[in-house]
Amino acid sequence: MPMPQKYLDQQIENRRLGEREARRDTRRAWLRAIGEIVSWTCVGLLCIGLAFHTFDLQLGQVWWWTGCIVWVGGVTIAVSSAYRRGQARGDW
Repeated sequence: MPMPQKYLDQQIENRRLGEREARRDTRRAWLRAIGEIVSWTCVGLLCIGLAFHTFDLQLGQVWWWTGCIVWVGGVTIAVSSAYRRGQARGDW
């Protein structure tokens, strides 16, 4: 027996709203991941920039390597945490 039209319309509306919420959550997660990547990159580049504003060679190398570690480490953490959150959400 076919489903009555009002129940079918209600089911269509519920699934449309669910799809909209899922897309919104996914978009928000992507923007959060992009924000974290940009933030860690800026912090790392700030540390690297401090390497050029010092007169001591050893202190400059410390700032340089600190900036590289912060930059690469932060981006790695941001990407892996975004992947884990997406996996928990069921995106992939």
